[in-house]
Amino acid sequence: MRRLARLLLSLVVLVLFSGVAFLNFYRTNFESLTGPSRVLHWYLLVLGIAVAGSLAAKAIFRSFPIDRIFVIAAALSFMAFSYDEITRLVSHDGIRALIGNDHFALFSMLCWVVVTLLIGALIGIFSRAAVLLPTMALVGLVYVVPATMSLGRALAHPIVMNDPKALALSARRDPNVYWILLDGYPRRDVLQEFFNFDNAPFVDRLKGLNFTVYDRAVASFPETSFSISSTLSMGFPVDGIPPRTPSPAELQRTVRGQNVVVNTFRAMGYRYVHFQNGYDELTACPLEGAICIRGNAQSSGSAFEFDEFNIALLSKSPVMDAIAMFTDADRAVQESMFMQGAVHEVTDRLFQLPERGPFFLYAHVLAPHPPIRFNRDCSVRAAAPDLLDWNAAEKAAFIDQLICVNDETVTLLDEVIERDPQAIIVLQSDHGTAFRGQFKKPFDGWDLPDQKERFGALNALRMPEVCSDEAQGSVDLVNTFARVLNCVSGGHLPDKVARRFVVSHADMRTVHEYKADSE
Repeated sequence: MRRLARLLLSLVVLVLFSGVAFLNFYRTNFESLTGPSRVLHWYLLVLGIAVAGSLAAKAIFRSFPIDRIFVIAAALSFMAFSYDEITRLVSHDGIRALIGNDHFALFSMLCWVVVTLLIGALIGIFSRAAVLLPTMALVGLVYVVPATMSLGRALAHPIVMNDPKALALSARRDPNVYWILLDGYPRRDVLQEFFNFDNAPFVDRLKGLNFTVYDRAVASFPETSFSISSTLSMGFPVDGIPPRTPSPAELQRTVRGQNVVVNTFRAMGYRYVHFQNGYDELTACPLEGAICIRGNAQSSGSAFEFDEFNIALLSKSPVMDAIAMFTDADRAVQESMFMQGAVHEVTDRLFQLPERGPFFLYAHVLAPHPPIRFNRDCSVRAAAPDLLDWNAAEKAAFIDQLICVNDETVTLLDEVIERDPQAIIVLQSDHGTAFRGQFKKPFDGWDLPDQKERFGALNALRMPEVCSDEAQGSVDLVNTFARVLNCVSGGHLPDKVARRFVVSHADMRTVHEYKADSE
């Protein structure tokens, strides 16, 4: 009976320690997942491997008690998904300088192997002690119970920004919808006034392609995450007095597909295509729920191809670093992350779009926003990876990069229209430029020219002929998808009165609203 109790307790320990990483992963990411099923499948797979490995070890080491083998397997299962913790512990600048970035992944893997083997050996030695098994069970509960309670509270009281439920609309027509967002692209009049640059050839080319270009369009926010969240929620993601701002995690979920616009398209039978292109998690594909097209990575050509969910989960183990080390799968991304973010990457991957529609494509391109990394002819220019480098001395270089963007955008639009002439195409920016030093001024110190440069954003719509009325008038960024959804559904979503806010980059909490007294 005592032996059976130890066996059952050792299995409990194995179940607990094998599940810690998956419970924490789901707690962190549940808002971005459609449910727990994939996490549960991975957990059961790891648990099954641990049990099978333990039984195989017992067949080899017949005199070694199976309960002690289960305890060792529990420790190894826990360590299998503790690789990112080991990597963080050894990621000091001094260690990196000594090892070198080219060899740091191998160094991290070796450290993980040493620590894992050491812990496995120590558990194996001390597993003779009767106290170890109940102690490990208690430790397992200490890991699991608080995380489970935290998850339960989060599930019971989810934080929701501007309720992302689908609108009650039905599709009367189903054109594919392309949303091409050029980060930091200013309006024509802003370019003329502050850069002495006449963008008429590009604007005229858009009009020649049957775009309506809105020459007084404004962004709701001059920060990317807030501006895009405003566009995708068809509202303003701040509320209350004083205003409550959503957390970075809420904004990220909104930008990556959990929003009113995407959910409404899905409810009308559309598939969501997310084009990953640029510099950080903001433009990365969501973990689930989207067709992901990666514009900021070359295909490795290897047999190891994972979606965002698997990459996020396996990055907690050494698997992804091992694959990258032996296949060079992500070297191009790591070496030239800020060289990515070009419009031609969208053009080059149009063939990856679904052959059968309808679909809604969101393609966010980090251009012409700094860093200034392209010359006028689109050749690569050396640039420091600084997203806030609005250096007034670089205004001429910015215009060169914008001309490159113009040329590549025309090529992209020509190809899209040739392939899909009845498509709805939204070409817009998220905010304007900041060469007047707005980041160095207090919010209430922004004069009207400061506001005009920062909020004046490109916005252009190409609608099917049947929806031409929806393209009329003035369309600010916040009202873009009311017009698009009206075209698709035949509905009558009203425009909102434009409002302009700025949120402090220092704390992402301090909000200032400007009066509607500037262009």
